[in-house]
Amino acid sequence: MIRAWLLAAGLALLAGAYGWGRTDGARLAHAAQAATVAAAQAATIRAAEGASRKEAERLALQAERDALARQLEDEAREDPDATGGL
Repeated sequence: MIRAWLLAAGLALLAGAYGWGRTDGARLAHAAQAATVAAAQAATIRAAEGASRKEAERLALQAERDALARQLEDEAREDPDATGGL
């Protein structure tokens, strides 16, 4: 009779340890995944901010180039010799 109780207690202990390990493992896996997702989001945000800065620089350079082109064109219109004698 004692053997049956020992077997039942051992099985209960085994089932409890299995359940605790499974629950704790799932909690740790979720925490690791959350940390990985947070790191990926931070990297994505940094990359997006860098791309935004690069785009702003590109637009500023394009505006400067357009202004210089307009200025050059205006100067060419004012200079009668700039047409090459046409």
